[in-house]
Amino acid sequence: MKPWIEYYNGPVPYEHLSARHKTLVKMNYMLITSEVLSRLSDLFILRALIVMIVWTCSYRDVRSYYESDVVVRWFLGEYKSKSEIHRRAKKFRGEVKTLFKEYAKELEGKMSRLADYLPSSALYGKVGKLWIVDSFLIEVPFGKRNKETLKKKFELDLRQRKYREAANTLFFYIKCKVRRRFKGEFTKKRNRSYFGFKVFNLMSPTMIVHEIQVELANFPDNKVGFSRSGYKVVDRGFVGKSSTWLIGFSSFRRYVEFFGIFLRRYWRPYATEKGMVEFFVYVIALIYNSYIYTSVLSRVPESQLAH
Repeated sequence: MKPWIEYYNGPVPYEHLSARHKTLVKMNYMLITSEVLSRLSDLFILRALIVMIVWTCSYRDVRSYYESDVVVRWFLGEYKSKSEIHRRAKKFRGEVKTLFKEYAKELEGKMSRLADYLPSSALYGKVGKLWIVDSFLIEVPFGKRNKETLKKKFELDLRQRKYREAANTLFFYIKCKVRRRFKGEFTKKRNRSYFGFKVFNLMSPTMIVHEIQVELANFPDNKVGFSRSGYKVVDRGFVGKSSTWLIGFSSFRRYVEFFGIFLRRYWRPYATEKGMVEFFVYVIALIYNSYIYTSVLSRVPESQLAH
């Protein structure tokens, strides 16, 4: 039996769950068994954010799923309002960023005891201490917020007698020329324009993400600020950084893409500014690391897990 099933006491038999629900079961197992994650001060917020990411939904949608989905209700245990989740998430982001590195080290330590069942990418670690670095673009809407939009909102606030909101809108109207809601930047890749952010990830040969850096989309790859020692196995965009080395194993390059594919699958415009975008990327990476670890566990015989 897979270990996370032993911890599942939900309202629906495990074999009848959808793929999303099984993800919640695995994440519940990780939240319960991880020493690092159990130290988090606000586990409910992390659970709510996991639901947001697995269903690629908004703060408001979390309540809908809580009310209509018994497995989500089991996973969350309780519900807070949209504004409460948003407020607590902003306070929570610094803590997640700090503990993420410790969580990655914890998983590496557990996986080191399961060397016979690691992904084939781990074989490249025998070459030396390899750190895989790559960048992935994530897009956000590039619509503009101009004076005409603010004028209409100001008139609506007056009609509704929301005088405080009208005063705030008038202030922004006076200062505004053209303002974007999302704080991304444009860049071009393979003759296509993108607007948004660039995510840099530092990964070990076991495919566990250890660090993340989020920058605007036009940020140069070779300016990334990871300071790990050892080789950085990268594409040619990173040439020029000290400690960068283009490794000769062309097949190793495909392992770098796993996190990028996962990121694009679960990304939606969760936030408007870089700090909160980075926070959500860290939560996505936390789920990704848990996926990698549980996939290794699923290959381990029960007799060995018992020990």
